[in-house]
Amino acid sequence: MRTDFRKYSKLGVRRKKKQKYRKAKGLDNKMRLKMKGHLRNVSVGFKRKKKTRGLVNGLRPVLINNLKELKEIGKEEIGIIAKIGSKKRKEILDYAIQNHIKISIDPKKALERIEKKLKKLKEKKAKRTAKKIERDKKAKKEAEKKAKQEAKEERKEAKGENKLVSDKMSSEKKGSLSEKSDDDKIKKEIKSNNYGRGN
Repeated sequence: MRTDFRKYSKLGVRRKKKQKYRKAKGLDNKMRLKMKGHLRNVSVGFKRKKKTRGLVNGLRPVLINNLKELKEIGKEEIGIIAKIGSKKRKEILDYAIQNHIKISIDPKKALERIEKKLKKLKEKKAKRTAKKIERDKKAKKEAEKKAKQEAKEERKEAKGENKLVSDKMSSEKKGSLSEKSDDDKIKKEIKSNNYGRGN
């Protein structure tokens, strides 16, 4: 790795993407001077042999994105599954097991992992649907209750209006009767208030 890559975050402390090699060029750089206790500089002899360079278990690696690419793999090639979803990955692994195609990972273990994952997802989905159904039922019940309450209130209001109308009618009748009686009283008073001068 480059000089001081363990010291600074920008050079790759807990950041693998930033960990890159750069040739040491400083005047007093300890790596360039090949001092003891410092990182080694890249020099002649670091590469592997040309024949085995880039091979996985002596086979040429091929990136697989789908079943079609897996079917085209030769005998001297090994499949490396790309970043794909669980569904496609499962299909590829099943096909590899059936046709004895070599893959960089253990297909049986990978299949078990995927099946566990899918099972968990199904359980989660089932729980979610059950919760949704319960919520809908509760909402329906509450709506029915509200509708009943509203109907009751409307009936009560209608009854109250009828009572008010009947009360008004009765009060109007009473009022008219009282007015008549008042007129009669006034008339009587007028008749009697003549200071003894006849009718």
